[in-house]
Amino acid sequence: MSNLVQLEINERNRWVYFNKYRWVAHIAYWIWVLIVSTLMRAKGPITPSLIFNHFFLSNLLIASFFYLYCLYFIPYFFKRNKNLQFWLLVITCYLTIAFLDIFFGRAFVHLTDPVEPNTNLGISQIYIGKLATYLLNFFFFSIMLFFMEKNEENSTLLELEKEKKEIEQVKLDLLKNNINPDFLMRSLHQLKESAKVPEESTPEAILTFSDLLRYRLYRGRQLYSPLKEELSAFQSFVHFISLDQQHHQLQLKLAIQGITSDKYIAPLSIVNLLEVFCKIRHDHPVSLEVIILIETDELHLEMQYDSKPTAQLLADLEDYQSNYSQLYGDAIMLYYEPSEKEEPFFVRLSLPLEEKAMIAKEMLQKK
Repeated sequence: MSNLVQLEINERNRWVYFNKYRWVAHIAYWIWVLIVSTLMRAKGPITPSLIFNHFFLSNLLIASFFYLYCLYFIPYFFKRNKNLQFWLLVITCYLTIAFLDIFFGRAFVHLTDPVEPNTNLGISQIYIGKLATYLLNFFFFSIMLFFMEKNEENSTLLELEKEKKEIEQVKLDLLKNNINPDFLMRSLHQLKESAKVPEESTPEAILTFSDLLRYRLYRGRQLYSPLKEELSAFQSFVHFISLDQQHHQLQLKLAIQGITSDKYIAPLSIVNLLEVFCKIRHDHPVSLEVIILIETDELHLEMQYDSKPTAQLLADLEDYQSNYSQLYGDAIMLYYEPSEKEEPFFVRLSLPLEEKAMIAKEMLQKK
């Protein structure tokens, strides 16, 4: 697979100076060469023979050098950081092709312009002239490629930024819509069993569970959610668990301190953390105390789990930290203390809070 990816990268790099209508610049360059070096210098009539000899054949070898440079040397050597090989090849081809151009011109190029070329020059003088001509044209050709490269960099940066946003959105969607199948099936089974017998808590459990799913659905594609709604969903989750102590065996105690108005938080960040504890099947009642402290720009959550953490719980906490760190960086801090003791097990979480004005500013920047 890596070989296929590398081949695709090589192919894209090879034609980078021709895609997205950059070939127009090459056409413009050679039209400029035709006008300046052929049409403007011609003293006689402009004939097909003159254009064929003075433009096409005269520039055939120098064009070969140019396109070896941009189609082979740059993508396969320069862009792979093989700088020594790159410059050796460029200089060797520059000296060799310029030398071959002398004999090619004498054998195949029939100059039809009335102004006869100077035949008194020696090979060395002609060669120096060829080198100067190659160097001057190569200078202009390289300038053209340089601006193409800068344009490609700008396009690449925009594409990378767009792809980065798309990747973040995909991660966000997967993270927030990733309802644990085991927990979901047990919750639905709980509602099904409750519906078979006339229990007073059944309608309330159905409404509470639907509120949880509705919150996940409507807030699942957003980067931020009002803190008041997140805490309301969290309280609904706690209440839903308390309605079925027979299956969950998790006795939850919740305390919240602080002001929630005009504050925003990563949606489902608290709900998803509680879900990892609900996956565990308990044979006896286990206490889980949750304390939430809301400050100006940060939320602190502490959990005290009165049982030894399972390997699955530790793995889920690690996944939680990895997933949210990818989305929000180091601003989210999760700390837990695995212990050899049976109990208790502490989990501490710090989440950044955003003000309503900051959220509005970010939305305007995205637009």
